[in-house]
Amino acid sequence: MAVRFLVILPLIVLTVLLSIGSGQSEDRSELGKVLHAMPPNGPFWKYGNVVMRRKSKKAGMAPVVFSHWNHRAKYTCRVCHLELEFGMRSGDTGITRAQYLAGKYCGVCHDGKTAFSVLDKDPSKCVKCHMKDTNALEERFEKFAEKLPQSSFGNGIDWANSLNNGLITPVNSIRAERLTIQFPDKLKEPLKLGTTSPRSDVTFSHEEHFAELDCSSCHPDTFKIKREGTESFSMRNNLYGNYCGSCHMRVAFPMNDCKRCHPKMSGSSGY
Repeated sequence: MAVRFLVILPLIVLTVLLSIGSGQSEDRSELGKVLHAMPPNGPFWKYGNVVMRRKSKKAGMAPVVFSHWNHRAKYTCRVCHLELEFGMRSGDTGITRAQYLAGKYCGVCHDGKTAFSVLDKDPSKCVKCHMKDTNALEERFEKFAEKLPQSSFGNGIDWANSLNNGLITPVNSIRAERLTIQFPDKLKEPLKLGTTSPRSDVTFSHEEHFAELDCSSCHPDTFKIKREGTESFSMRNNLYGNYCGSCHMRVAFPMNDCKRCHPKMSGSSGY
């Protein structure tokens, strides 16, 4: 992969991290791990990967390493988080081997037809998910990422640019009978959200998010429809994995990419 630009973690993130207390959806130590793993501190290939070790450890196997970058090039977020019913938050689903073998969750695609399966009890298939080391995964990411437009944040790929320019063509549904909801015209105008801190207003586009998500991905669990339901919306709560932070701290571009949401923000690091 081409050399990426290094980005200094904005002072606002460090200031918030040092000043917040506990009691949010992420504890302080977990938030520290997330921030430490973000580029430029951590490798690009690793951002957005989900490591599932709780059930694997009990079974005496290496942890499962799920790479979002590999799957989101083929499927929108809607497929896994709506049709296959994976929770939006890490650990919510608790998938088991028995469920997989029964054709649920990962097993919907990993059936030996759409994607590889362990139904034939071939040990060489197991290590594709249960990884003792990630060298092969890292090499695959390097080859994959060099074909796509670059970003200085997250896993170094500009996914919105890739999608808008047809460089990736993820499918919206794997079930033919599913009805596709049309995007409402009244939501096409981006929302301008004011802030109480000395930085620019936030520009939020429903349309850009709807390209890969359903309304139910955010409403009502992450965001309540009524304005009073988001009275506690703040940068602090976002950093702890609430609201936008549900995705924009672990998979989607992270919150040290300040100008993606605050386009006229001044005084941040360049990229």
